[in-house]
Amino acid sequence: MRTGILGFQSERLKQLRSSFGMTQTKLAELISCSASNVSKWEKGDSFPEPTNFRKICDLFGVSEKWLMEAPLKSAEASPSFFRSQVSTCKASWDAADSRLEWLEEISYKLQESLEFPKVNLPCYKGGDVRLIQDSEIEGLAEECRSLWGLGIGPISDVVHVMESFGVVVARAEIGYLKMDGVSKWSGLDGRPYVLLIADKAGAIRNRFDAAHELGHLILHKYVTAEQYKANYHLLETQAHRFASAFLMPAESFSHEIKWPTLDGFLSLKSRWKVSIAAMIKRSQDLEITSPEVTLRLWKGRSARGWVKKEPQDDDFKFEQPKLLKRSVMMLVEQGVLSRDILKDVLGVPVKNLEELCCLPEGYFLSSHQSRVVDIRLRSNSSSVPSSYGRTESSILNFPVR
Repeated sequence: MRTGILGFQSERLKQLRSSFGMTQTKLAELISCSASNVSKWEKGDSFPEPTNFRKICDLFGVSEKWLMEAPLKSAEASPSFFRSQVSTCKASWDAADSRLEWLEEISYKLQESLEFPKVNLPCYKGGDVRLIQDSEIEGLAEECRSLWGLGIGPISDVVHVMESFGVVVARAEIGYLKMDGVSKWSGLDGRPYVLLIADKAGAIRNRFDAAHELGHLILHKYVTAEQYKANYHLLETQAHRFASAFLMPAESFSHEIKWPTLDGFLSLKSRWKVSIAAMIKRSQDLEITSPEVTLRLWKGRSARGWVKKEPQDDDFKFEQPKLLKRSVMMLVEQGVLSRDILKDVLGVPVKNLEELCCLPEGYFLSSHQSRVVDIRLRSNSSSVPSSYGRTESSILNFPVR
C-alpha cells in the first residue's frame, strides 16, 4: 500500500529534477532523504510524506497544488527535435525537453483566454523523409518565404516572423553549452513549439538555430520518434540545409557573391545576419565556389582565428520572443487575471516562468502595480514633435476570447 501525499504527480518531480539538471542522488541530498525514495516517487511506487513534500515545493519554488496537478500531455507521441553537438549528454536533452513541456503547458493555458496567431506553415508530405532531395528542401524554403510574404531579401527578425505565423518561441538557459535548441509539434493544440537555448553567447548563431528548428517543423512534421532516432544525423543535415536556404535564398544571395573571399563575406554579414561560416557553406551548396576554393576559405577562416568567434558577432542583438510576454501582460493589464493568480495557474517555477515568457525578472514577485505620477505639459510650452519617441515596429494582436 502506498503512503504519503495522495495525488502527488511523479511526472512533475521528474520534470523539475531534469529541468534543473539534478540527479536523484543530488535531490535526495538536498531534501535529506534517500535516493531510493526519490526513485520510488518518480516511478509512482510511493508518495512523499508531508515533510518531504513541502521540502520539494520550497526547493523548486512551486505550489503544492501544481505538484498534484497532472501535466498536460497529448496521447500522440510526437518527437522533440534537438539541435546539439554529438558529445551532448543525455541530461541536457532531458533538461531541454522538460522546459519544452513547460512551454507547451504555459501556452495551452494562456490560449484558454487568448487567441494566438493562426498556424500557417507549409509541410513536407512526400512520404519517406530519407528520400527528400536538396531541391525539395530548397523549394519548401522558397514556399515558406512566399507564404509569409518575405520576398527574397534578408529577414530582419526570424523569431518575430515565426511567431506571427503561429510558432510559439521561447529562449532559456539550461546549463549546457552544447545544446542549441529543441522543437516539436504539440499534440495538445496542434501548434509548433521552439525552445532556443540561451547558454551560448551569439545572436547570429541563435538566429540560425531558430531557422534550423523551423526546418524540422516543416520537413519532419510526420516523422515518428523511432524514425527520428534512427535517422538523427540525416534529419539534422536536412534541417541545416533548410535554414541556409531560408535565410539565404539561392536567387538573391548568389547574385551578391561577386568575389567569394573572407573579406567579401564579412562585408555581407551585417546585411544577411548570418555567420561567415554559414555563407561559406551556402556558397558550397549552391556551387558558387569550387571544392578547392571552399577548402581555402575554411582554412583561411581558421587561420584568422574566426572559428570560435567572428568579427561583428557582438554587433547583433538576440531576437527576443514576444508572443507569450504580450499574452501575459495583456491578461494582467486588462484585469482578466492578477499576477498572483496567473502565476498560480501557470504553476511553473517563477524564475523559469518569467524566462520562458521573456518577462523581466521579478515580474511575478511584484504584486503591486507601479504608481503612475501625473505629469502634464506647461501651458506655455511648445508642442512636442510628432516624431519624438516614435519607433517603427510590428504589433502582434491577441484578442481576448
